[in-house]
Amino acid sequence: MKKLICLLLCLSFVLPSAAFAQEDDLIKSTQNDLILIGAAGAGGAILGLSTLSFVDKPSQHVSNIWTGAAIGVILGVIWVAYDSVQRNQDDLTSSVDFNSSERVAWHAENTGNLTLPQVQYGTQFWQMTF
Repeated sequence: MKKLICLLLCLSFVLPSAAFAQEDDLIKSTQNDLILIGAAGAGGAILGLSTLSFVDKPSQHVSNIWTGAAIGVILGVIWVAYDSVQRNQDDLTSSVDFNSSERVAWHAENTGNLTLPQVQYGTQFWQMTF
């Protein structure tokens, strides 16, 4: 647990020092994502620690803490990945300026530029040309 806290503190000091980068939003977003993953891991470790009160010999079940922390980190990574995809969803959706009819017209104009070489497949008895 102490190692995890030390790692998070070190990362919080290291990441802001990289402010010379061109995109501060990316750095801030990455820092927030790492903090979220660390917090999820810490939350999982706390939940794993809470399970020790329900067993007869808690010293034999200390691995519950590490298991909870691992599950928390995995769920944190899944959440960050999902959030990252949702954040960039606006870039993937079509804009009003380039609607379907304009796309069809663009494809009609530019399909003549594509040239595909002929490919032959087959053996002595069977030939196929694409």
